Amino acid sequence: MPHLFLVAIALSVTGAAPDSATRALLDTAAAGMGGMQTLRAIQRVRVESITEWQRLAMDDRQHPTVSSYERSTEWRDYGVPAWRYTRNFANGTGWQTVVDLVVDSVAAFHFGGKWAPQNVAYVDERNEWFALNPDRVVVAAWSAVDARTLADTTIGSRRLRRVRATINGAAATLHIGVTDGLLTLVTLRAAQPRDFGLAPWGVMDVAVWYSRWQRVSAMPALTIPTQLDIFRAGHAYKRVTALGVQVNPDIPADTLAMPDSLRRAFMATGNKPMFDSPVDSAKIVDDHFAVFGTFGTPAGAVKVGGVWLMLDAGVAPLMIERSAAFLARADPGTPLIGAILDQQNAQGGLAWLAQRKLKAWVTPGAKGYADATRRGWSLPAGAITHVQPGTWIRVGTDSVRVETLDLPDAPRAGIVFVPSLRWAFASMAIGPVALERVQALVRARHWDVARVGVPRNVVGDLMPR
Repeated sequence: MPHLFLVAIALSVTGAAPDSATRALLDTAAAGMGGMQTLRAIQRVRVESITEWQRLAMDDRQHPTVSSYERSTEWRDYGVPAWRYTRNFANGTGWQTVVDLVVDSVAAFHFGGKWAPQNVAYVDERNEWFALNPDRVVVAAWSAVDARTLADTTIGSRRLRRVRATINGAAATLHIGVTDGLLTLVTLRAAQPRDFGLAPWGVMDVAVWYSRWQRVSAMPALTIPTQLDIFRAGHAYKRVTALGVQVNPDIPADTLAMPDSLRRAFMATGNKPMFDSPVDSAKIVDDHFAVFGTFGTPAGAVKVGGVWLMLDAGVAPLMIERSAAFLARADPGTPLIGAILDQQNAQGGLAWLAQRKLKAWVTPGAKGYADATRRGWSLPAGAITHVQPGTWIRVGTDSVRVETLDLPDAPRAGIVFVPSLRWAFASMAIGPVALERVQALVRARHWDVARVGVPRNVVGDLMPR
């Protein structure tokens, strides 16, 4: 952003720096960890940890669904910067190991006995992870030329001092306890535009809570929080708990080595967003159903009343744009009217629909997800039309009906019924248990339905009678 660049030049030219009160507050936060000199002496770290990944559930459930657990070992060299992240995660009845390696601006991974280029989103993740770790963030704020003290705030019953500073390119606010001087929370707004799971949210609220303070035996002067609870878009994203920390260990020479062959492969295939894939296996089935076949696209599309209706919006504007381009080539005489958003996940393609003033009908269960996506992309409220259960939606010269059903881990999931095609669609019917509940609803409503479509099979198999 040019104006931010000019501000940075002006600050460097005038010699601007944080005021003494701001520096003193950050020195207090550093003192709680052993002092600024101790923190600056940390150049390399080895951490054993457990990560609890949580689904970004945009509803009012008290305990978000945990999507997976991970036992990991990471090596960090802040000077390079380089990061080796060995992840062991459950896969069915066993465990799999993946090694992610990020060295300066190149990423690779090891899986199944061989190395391959990783995606540039992992470079972005490394940069954010290094910046927000407790042994780095206070030092970064102290060094930021724009660091400034803000008014105190209270969260719960705890009074917190605040410092705002640019860290890793974003305006971050550090929250420091008034009574204990410890770093409690860092908040910021930032995007991860190249990450498959995070790009859909646009510029989102990010919060990192620091707790479980422990003395590091390998460096007796150092005390750090060993539990980081990370929130994105206002909801729980993951919890990382350190089981063991080594400071400034000797790192074996080959641990952070990036061969030239992997560098070349990365530049050829990995230096683009994770979702940037061609929609080259798309097809139209039975004249009325489009299947796009590429990860990250909408679930599909259905032709109703002489127009195409997308089923969800896909992870990013690029992927719904490519899906719409396929429809225009394959069926040039049929316009696209918009999409019905039912999947309980981020839908970055909503920005593309809004830009083209196409309709975006949102079912009740997807409301929180669509609203969060709209905020992240700064879309107007009118970009979304919320529909209630039992609503008929006019689509071209025909109509479709929206109902809701509580499915496992998907409250108020939407069911789209198209009488003229004898077809229903349930984007959250993942697995046989959920599909059986949808089929039971169809029978209870006495709908004339031959097939029930799901994300992996939009057309759907013949419904059992």
